[in-house]
Amino acid sequence: MLEYLLNNYYISLYFIALVLSITKYRLYYDTVLKYLPIILSYVLLSEILGAIVRDVDDIQLVYIPEYYNYNTIIFNIFDIVFYLYFFYIFYQLIDKKRSRNFIKYGSALFLLTCIVNLFLQDFYTEPQNYAIIVGAIILVFACLTYLYKIFSEEQKFIPRKNLLFWITLGLLVFYICYPISMYILSFDYPLYTTYNLSKYHYISIATMYLCFIIGFLSMRRLRLPVKQLE
Repeated sequence: MLEYLLNNYYISLYFIALVLSITKYRLYYDTVLKYLPIILSYVLLSEILGAIVRDVDDIQLVYIPEYYNYNTIIFNIFDIVFYLYFFYIFYQLIDKKRSRNFIKYGSALFLLTCIVNLFLQDFYTEPQNYAIIVGAIILVFACLTYLYKIFSEEQKFIPRKNLLFWITLGLLVFYICYPISMYILSFDYPLYTTYNLSKYHYISIATMYLCFIIGFLSMRRLRLPVKQLE
């Protein structure tokens, strides 16, 4: 059991982030982040279900012998939800119309790519790489735009008490790495296994959630109004 937990250490980070998101909820309940605990609960449940399908032979989602332990469909659905949630967050946070339009139309392009990707890769057994790449480009743009806004406003110091700074930093680290690792996994699996790239994938996950955890631990009261989508 201990060895299993150590090999899946990132799941404990999901749990810690979720607990902190609930205990700190009073500090951001009336902001655009008010649904964050729900998203983090979904993350944790998806990872637990994914681990069960991967490791328990009697539980499977794909009824094809060679794919019996594949949990890819769980994370393909998860990717769509996660991307759209953070597109919404940054659309609300960013003020410049051009950047907001990029996120808005980029979100529509992402959904279109998700549909097209269904015809290019098996949704049940393969990561939806083209959707992942398009989503990552939009999200990285949104992260960089928001970080620029923060540094422009707060100028001379790192806003370490701002939860959104840490969330944005974590997302930026992960979504620079994620499409690369998934693309190699799908199209050059020998390279993926030779260099044990899964290890670096999980390190990027851990980095993202450590940023979330630091943000919750150091945050001050957020006072961001909830906006309505245009």
